[in-house]
Amino acid sequence: MPRLTIIGIGSPFADDRAGWNVVETLLASKQVAAYGEHVVVTICRSPVSELLSLLMNADIAIVVDAVRYCGSPGTIYRLTDIDSPLPATKVLSSHGIDLSTMCTLAETLGHSPEMIIFYGIEAGPDNAPGLAMCQSVGRAVDRVAEDIRRDVANHFQYE
Repeated sequence: MPRLTIIGIGSPFADDRAGWNVVETLLASKQVAAYGEHVVVTICRSPVSELLSLLMNADIAIVVDAVRYCGSPGTIYRLTDIDSPLPATKVLSSHGIDLSTMCTLAETLGHSPEMIIFYGIEAGPDNAPGLAMCQSVGRAVDRVAEDIRRDVANHFQYE
């Protein structure tokens, strides 16, 4: 059975915690835990140094991060084509690299996931230390966690 890896990218600052908060919600989910070793749920604190190995060890990857595109805070983007022209696949500038580049590198090195689903949650304009996550992003975190639970259940239903 293929390994499905759920990766939450982020930092401890305000809306940029969105990916981490989704993963923390999923780590507490009995529904996700029921799949045992077939589902890995992890926080990615440093995409530049961690994301490549996480992608290379996944058969299927679901990646969640805060993004800045053109929506209002809390807007959710779901992409299955990482080469999409939508720049929401670029993580917040504090991470320094975009998902598309990492996927290309994993493929070049000989192992990229069969499928990648990217969830981007539009962040507000200010992610300074000490600020709380805005309410609309917090609500989006809950919706994305539920969507991922559904993605996982659908994947194993057809395995």
